[in-house]
Formats: sequence, C-alpha cells, structure tokens
Amino acid sequence: MKRYLIAGMCSMVRLSLYCIRLNLNIAIIKMVQNSTEDNALNVTLTTTATWSKIIKTEIPRYAWDEKTRQMILGAAYYGYSLSALLGGMVTHRLGGKRVILFSLLSSSILTALIPWSAGVSSNLLIVLRVLDGIAQGLHNPAMLGILANWSVPHERSTLVSIGYFGMALAEVICNPMSVWICSAYKLGGWPLSFYTYSAFGSVTAILWTFIIYETPDEDPCISSNEVEYLKGFDTEDGEKNKKISVPWLSMLKSSAVWAVVIAYTSNVFSFTFLITEAPIFISEVLGFNLKTIGWLMSILGIAECLFGLLSGVCADFFIRREMLTILQARKLFTILSMGLSAFLLICIGFFRDNAIVCPIMLILAFGLLGCFNTCFIANVLDITKHYSSVIVGIMSCLGGSTGFIGTSLFAALLKIKNTHDQWYLMFKIIAGIQLFGLLIFLLFAKAEEQFHSIEENISKQEMKSYNSINDTSAEVVDTEE
Repeated sequence: MKRYLIAGMCSMVRLSLYCIRLNLNIAIIKMVQNSTEDNALNVTLTTTATWSKIIKTEIPRYAWDEKTRQMILGAAYYGYSLSALLGGMVTHRLGGKRVILFSLLSSSILTALIPWSAGVSSNLLIVLRVLDGIAQGLHNPAMLGILANWSVPHERSTLVSIGYFGMALAEVICNPMSVWICSAYKLGGWPLSFYTYSAFGSVTAILWTFIIYETPDEDPCISSNEVEYLKGFDTEDGEKNKKISVPWLSMLKSSAVWAVVIAYTSNVFSFTFLITEAPIFISEVLGFNLKTIGWLMSILGIAECLFGLLSGVCADFFIRREMLTILQARKLFTILSMGLSAFLLICIGFFRDNAIVCPIMLILAFGLLGCFNTCFIANVLDITKHYSSVIVGIMSCLGGSTGFIGTSLFAALLKIKNTHDQWYLMFKIIAGIQLFGLLIFLLFAKAEEQFHSIEENISKQEMKSYNSINDTSAEVVDTEE
C-alpha cells in the first residue's frame, strides 16, 4: 500500500536529518575533549605499497570551553525555532514535498562545510549550525502536511509513528556509527562523519524527488482502490483551503491547540536535553568510555523505537475496537509517556552511584518520551487536517527554542564544574516541566475537528454575499412557481 511507502520515506527523511543533527553530539567529544584517548588523534597515516610517499595527516582538536561547547550544540535550535513557523505557512500554500526537498539538500550541504568552519573559528561554526537549524526547521510541519494527505483516522497513530520513526532509528544507527567513524583515524577521524551523513542526506533527497507525491490523486503508481479508500475519509477540499488565509484568531483562541502546543514543547524540552547532553553525562559523570557511550546511546534509540511504534499500533487497536475513544487514547499514552518518564528522571538521583540502575532508568525515561507521536503529533490531525502543518509549525517553533534555552541553562548550572548534584538538579527541572505539560494536556486536549469547514474561514462579507445570492435564487424559484 502506497501510504505506508510514503510514511516510510518520511521516516527516511527524519533518519537523514537527525543523523546530521546527532552526529555533532558524539563528534564534539573527539573535537574537544583532552584525554589520553584523544592524544592518539595526531596520527600518521601510511599509504599502501603502491603509493610512492608517506602521507601524514593531523586530525584537529579545539580548545573550546564548556560555554563554547554548549553554544555549538545549541546553535542549531536557534535556527530551528526561527524557521519552523515559516515552514508551516509555506507548506500550507505550496505543499510539503518541495519544502522537505529544500530542507534536505540545504542541511546536507551545510553539514559538509562543518569541518572547514570549525578550523576557521568557533563563531563561524555556530553561524553554520544556526543556518543548518533553519534548514531543518522547515521539514517538520511539511512532513505532517504530507502525512495528513495520506492517512485516515483509524490508521493515523500508526502512520504518524512510522513517519517519525526515523528520528529514533537515527539514535540507534548514528551513535555507534559516529563513534566508529570518529575513532577511525586512518580514514580521517571525526571530519569523515560529517561528510558521510551529508552524502546520505543527498541520496535521500534524490529518492524523495522521484517517490513522493503530494496527494494520492497526483501519484501515477497508486491503485484506484487505495485512492478511493483515502478520499472516502476526506470531507474537506484541500485546494480551497490553501487559497484561504489561515484562521489565526481561531487557532490562538483554541484551548485544544494550546494544549497540544504546550504538551509538545514540554516533551521536546526533555527530549532535546537528554539526546544532546546524555553523551556528556554518561562520559563525565558515569565515567564510561566513548565506545560504551555509543552503545548506550543506541540502546536509548532502540527504546524510543519500541515505545514509539508500539504506542501507535496499540492506540489504533484500541480505537478500532472502540475500547477507547480517540481522546482517551491520546491522554492514556500521554500519561504513560510524560508522567512515567518524569518519575524515572526524579528517581535517577536516588541511584547516582549505581552504574547499572542509573543507565537503565535513563534508557526507560528516554524511550517513553518516544510516544510523543501517538500523543501529540497525531492529535494535531485529530483537531485539524488541512491546517495541521501550520499548528506543527507553531509547535516546532516553541519546541525548537527549548534547545538553546536548555543548553544555556545547563551551561549556567555547570559554569564551575560537572557535579552529580548539578546534573540531578537538571533532571528534576525537566521532570517538572514534563509534569506541567502533562497536566495542561489532560485538562484541555480535544480530539474533535476544530477548523472543519471552509465556510468558517471565509470572511463575513463573503458569507453575507453568498447568503444573499442564495436568498435571491430562492425568491426567483418562488416567483416562477
């Protein structure tokens, strides 16, 4: 079925973009950290016997302090938050295919320039990361716009989970691969990792161009039965909606919109902090080496994959069997995701000296956050289909801002040195933010269409004119009778 191929390609896009984003979290350890292991970075590379001379390559390291490192890690989120809302508005007008293609190509090119920019100055690298964030911020609203055209209500959780699965898969693949590439000194070390993911993003962009179509009607390879099946659930004219301005006032007044926006932002704050800072926590607090860090980060990704997919399938199962309403399913998995995850993060502080229990709790807490697709992304499609990309743009704008807010807060907490107490204070802070988002969602979330008819978005003057024409027509009919 073509709709599952579409979701799979969306997942591949997420895989490419998140590999690009996550790679720096691992690579920066090799770029900065001054340790016995890093002393091996100045490596002499000897060519094979067919070469006529010996080539020596010095893999660079940089004397960045903690503040500079956090600035580099958080820079992409500045750009991400700036462009997310724009991505939603452009997607609403032009569709998601072209927006995602631009996002992929731009991010891939900018990633290939990172090794060069790092050698010039840390400020140039930060600027490049901001631009990369701008490019990546466009894709999230566009992706939900694509999935909105290819999904039906009782399959929505599953298709969204598949479409966003690539983010979790990136954590499984990227972390050990980045560790291996960054440690492969004979191949060039950490610079090679950026070139690798840049090439993968470019290949994904090519596949996206030839496989993806904006709607089922435009796809020449889809079966007529599947087209009719998908159109049977579409009660609105998407093309007319694109010509009408976005109902901003109605959105800003909607408690359902704010419920999903606040809950999503709370989730992203926790998620971004863990995925960005977890390698540093595992390295500097738990004392694990880089190879172990790579495998632990992969396990984090596997946990997120399992929880993300299972939550989507289970939610649709409960909805189809009418065991739960759509809203009940969204709230149930939000409690399991954000509530239980917050509890585990708080508990980490009580097992600070246990090198086994502490990582297990971290893995479970992170994995549970992966249910956000079933909880929030799918809920956006519950409350509006044709304006979903705009709402996700708002969500991504606010959610993206948590990336640099979190890293700035973290840098302030660690301005003296890394200590157990400072880390666990941060865990308590993000747990409290999760619980706040959970409470707001439970109180105000809805699952009914909020902006369901085109007529609601037409100006009162147009509606008045429309009604007057109908009244005149009715009078003519009465006269003739």
